Amino acid sequence: MESPGELSTDERIIVVMGPTGVGKTTFINCVANRGDRGVGHGIESCTPEVSLVNVEHTVHGRKVVLVDTPGFDDTYKSDTEILTMIASFLVKTYTNNLKLDTILYLHRIIDTRMTGSLLKNLKLFVSLCGVQSMPTVTIVTTMWSNANAERGEDREQELKEKMWFDMIKNGCDVKQFTGTFESALEIIAPPTTTAPPKGPLLSTEIVTQKKKLKATAAGNELSKEIKNLIKQRKEASRKLQELSKRSENGAGKRLLEQELDETNQKIKRANEQHAALKRNFFERFFGPKPEVSLVPHVGSTEQG
Repeated sequence: MESPGELSTDERIIVVMGPTGVGKTTFINCVANRGDRGVGHGIESCTPEVSLVNVEHTVHGRKVVLVDTPGFDDTYKSDTEILTMIASFLVKTYTNNLKLDTILYLHRIIDTRMTGSLLKNLKLFVSLCGVQSMPTVTIVTTMWSNANAERGEDREQELKEKMWFDMIKNGCDVKQFTGTFESALEIIAPPTTTAPPKGPLLSTEIVTQKKKLKATAAGNELSKEIKNLIKQRKEASRKLQELSKRSENGAGKRLLEQELDETNQKIKRANEQHAALKRNFFERFFGPKPEVSLVPHVGSTEQG
């Protein structure tokens, strides 16, 4: 991965985000004319880390760098690890005074309902960007070749009126990626506004407000998962108690016991991940802050 410190202010930096399997790498390869390199065709993530792709040809007269990111439902990494990687990139670009020209959020038009995983990804994305950077955000609907055109249009309109309504109200745009180079270029066309882009909320919270990752809006959104898991555990425990009172030991009870065990394991992992967010972000990525020795008062041998 190329370091954000090696990027130039002359380059347009376009971040590509979204759940696993929505076509982020396919879109990037289309823009960069790289064929199907690194494209995953299954349910597993093929983007293990934040990676930068330099587009060799100029796009609308400017050099472009595309930033590929893993989804929050990554196959091998926890949501905390994903948030930490994305936060690291955002903070480093922010501290190097590099502006993110556009942030793309990809969504499959063939998804007929907003599952828990999709909703979690969207909520984390919104909390990460904040209202301030919505004018630089574009939601990109993908996989139109696998969808009925009329149903796809209806689905997109429904999403605009419901799930994406607040994002659009705050300046977010919506475009369709039909798999062609031309549609990809249309999506990454330079913004029409002349106002300088504002960085994601997460960058501001960590760099300017000196918040730990855990205390950011995205960190708070991630911690809600633990509360939801605890609710699931309480409900499973209540059902088990009812079955025990009726002296039932059938398949239903065994399934509930398995569900309770799995939920306890999820809570344990989530608590471990949440604890990791308590570490100071700068210490994690930029090393411990140097100790500052203060000049002692006259007659004192102590140093601060």
